[in-house]
Amino acid sequence: MKQTEKKKQKKNKKMPLKFKLIAAFLGFTAIMLVVLWLFQTIFLEDFYKMIKTRQIEKTASYICDNIEDEGLVDYIEDVRERNDMIAGIYDTSSQIFKRVYSGETSEGFGMDIMPHEVYACYEKAKNSGGSVIIDNEDEFIDDDVPKGMFKGEMPRFERNPNNMLTCAKIVKLSSGEEYMVILRAQITPVSSAIETLRIQLIIVTLLLSVLGVAFAIFISAKISKPLSKTNKAAKELAKQNYSVTFADDGYKEIRELNETLNFAAHELSAVDRLRRELISNISHDLRTPLTMIGGYAEVMRDIPGENSPENLQVIIDESQRLSALVTDLLDLSKLESGNIPLCMESFCLTDSIRSIFTRYGKLVSKDSYIINFEQDCDVSVVGDEIRLSQVVYNLINNAINYSGEDKTVTVRQIVTDGKVRIEVSDSGAGIAAEDLRNIWDRYYRVDKEHKSAIIGTGLGLSIAKNVLILHNAHFGVKSALGVGSTFWFELPITE
Repeated sequence: MKQTEKKKQKKNKKMPLKFKLIAAFLGFTAIMLVVLWLFQTIFLEDFYKMIKTRQIEKTASYICDNIEDEGLVDYIEDVRERNDMIAGIYDTSSQIFKRVYSGETSEGFGMDIMPHEVYACYEKAKNSGGSVIIDNEDEFIDDDVPKGMFKGEMPRFERNPNNMLTCAKIVKLSSGEEYMVILRAQITPVSSAIETLRIQLIIVTLLLSVLGVAFAIFISAKISKPLSKTNKAAKELAKQNYSVTFADDGYKEIRELNETLNFAAHELSAVDRLRRELISNISHDLRTPLTMIGGYAEVMRDIPGENSPENLQVIIDESQRLSALVTDLLDLSKLESGNIPLCMESFCLTDSIRSIFTRYGKLVSKDSYIINFEQDCDVSVVGDEIRLSQVVYNLINNAINYSGEDKTVTVRQIVTDGKVRIEVSDSGAGIAAEDLRNIWDRYYRVDKEHKSAIIGTGLGLSIAKNVLILHNAHFGVKSALGVGSTFWFELPITE
């Protein structure tokens, strides 16, 4: 018990949807700000250097692929102006490298390629498979110049202090000549840019935080408010307040949910009304025979000479009526729960209907009812003969109870397209179109006033419906006010 209470308490402590949405939006905003800070400050220099490296490698590869093209010089000059790069092309076929092309200029801001760097680049490129990227962190020292590259004593050079990237690629032509392409680009210090971005990010962070909170509150209210209204109305529905109405607003899914709940409320209201009517009608039908039995028994006990066969017959008839009502209620409950097994076999439906007509001999002779059976051949079907006979019997009882002044009931057997159709018609007042959907419900009455049936218990149509459903039969009713009603069902014919 304690564990169950703890679980309930945990469920009650769960955060409402509104606050969950606000937390989700704020969390998303915080994550985006963190990512923005990381990429715009901490990793900015690394990204800048990576992009610059790709750019210089791509340009060097293009120059190597088009080194024999006459328009290459124009391309190199264009690259120098647009991308702040200098280029040098060297013939490495001999020990002393000959400079074929140089884009170096006195305006290169210290980016000029020094002689000792040319030989150092060649050595590094050769050791790296023909291509190398050199950061100024990798120092160009005099020892990088291979011995014998210069005649006499090797000159001494000063180190280039600028922050630069150098790309060297060795290319061999089909003629056997060998060249080396050197591209150099200056890496602009980004510390000042980072500081500027940091100030901007502080402002952006503050603005996004305020806007994020406002947006989160707005969106959460927009989404959660219709759900809260639906939840409140659903609680009223759970309290059996079927008059509650679910609002037709909000998003599409919420509107569809509210429409479904409105339909459910309407259906529950109808079921509740039928339940109350059912209890009232059953109470009435049970009370009437019990009152008759009790009254006649007291008369026979208290009044001498009233112990007659007629009074005993009234008690017997009312007892049988009470027993029939209880039996029909039990059968209906079993049918609706699917607990009645069917004995499926082939039998003659026509003969079964003829045998049912023998039960109405007394009613026909005493009360002048006219019950006709129209058929032109004998037909066999597969089904539970007892239950299908119960269906026909109940339909005839219903027709008798609602027959017109002529007291005529007609049963027709129609054979078409391998199916047999049984129709039971009366000439009574008929049924309005809005009542046809509910006419098969237990104790449903068109006139809304409960009265005892002339014959049967008033549950016949509901029992018939459930038996026909178990047989997968098609069934229905046709009716018009002032004309009468025809109840029918169809079953496949068997040989």
